[in-house]
Amino acid sequence: MIMCCNSKRIKTGESPNRSKSKPKQRNSEICPKFTKERWIEIMKRSFEDQGYSELSYNLRHNFPLDLRCQIWFWLTEKARIKNLLYQKLQFESPSEQQIYKDLHRSFRSKGNKKSLSGSSDSSQINKNQESEKVDQQKLDKLKRILIAYSNLDKEVKYVQGMNFIASSILEQLEQEELCFVVLNHILNIQNYRKVFLMDMSIIEIIDKRIQFEVPLIYNKMQELKVKSQYCFDTYIFSLFQLVRRELALRIIDIFLYEKESILQTVIIQLLKMQQVEILKCKEQDEMIIYIRNDLIEEALDKLDDGKDYLSQLLSIHL
Repeated sequence: MIMCCNSKRIKTGESPNRSKSKPKQRNSEICPKFTKERWIEIMKRSFEDQGYSELSYNLRHNFPLDLRCQIWFWLTEKARIKNLLYQKLQFESPSEQQIYKDLHRSFRSKGNKKSLSGSSDSSQINKNQESEKVDQQKLDKLKRILIAYSNLDKEVKYVQGMNFIASSILEQLEQEELCFVVLNHILNIQNYRKVFLMDMSIIEIIDKRIQFEVPLIYNKMQELKVKSQYCFDTYIFSLFQLVRRELALRIIDIFLYEKESILQTVIIQLLKMQQVEILKCKEQDEMIIYIRNDLIEEALDKLDDGKDYLSQLLSIHL
């Protein structure tokens, strides 16, 4: 499968008329907020014992970032129960060559962190060498995780997009086997593997939601003969892991519990926020390029930095 869009935003030019004003946010407090102590207490029991609405609300709007690893471990209970021995899946895979090709494009750029910048300071050199060593260790771990999954799932094997999901998980969790469990939870327990079997039912649902929730955009897409799959396939295949790290990880936080409904909702909210800009598009390619490359960044630019992007996005009333 060819990923049609890289992880960096491609500038298409900004119109001076595009609004940068902050969108209005609605009061979304419909359930009691969990304290940190409450989160720790409920994680002593199965997440299935917790009311759906209450847990969903707190995952969306009151997520404790310092407990992320524990919450991920808690929500992947079924995958851990069904987990095969990770080490037994470490054998040669027919997907190994493709996995190797994708490894170096899997992690976000760290800028000049690895560059020696002409410095002759030995301590600086040692620090950079250590950084390179750690990064190679991450690549090795990612390779083993993807090989293990390709050997576990004989039908899907490995498909590009899985590397972005797995690398985001690996950036959060130190334990390699637990990273594999979380990936397996996403792909098997939450059945996201169907996307890599080219089951595009999620796109069909998004299409219907656009029709009813943002009809002006739907009509514009019909006019320009723009198909939703051309606009959103990169978001779907990467599970939104090519966007800003803060939002990408928050998508995983909720997907582990709610499955793909969170992806649909995020897309609809982004379209609502940027409806004016989208409706300015006059050509098919112009709309597709804008939605694929500029939509998310321009929407996030309107939100408050330092605050939970996802909670803000879901709370916007338009």
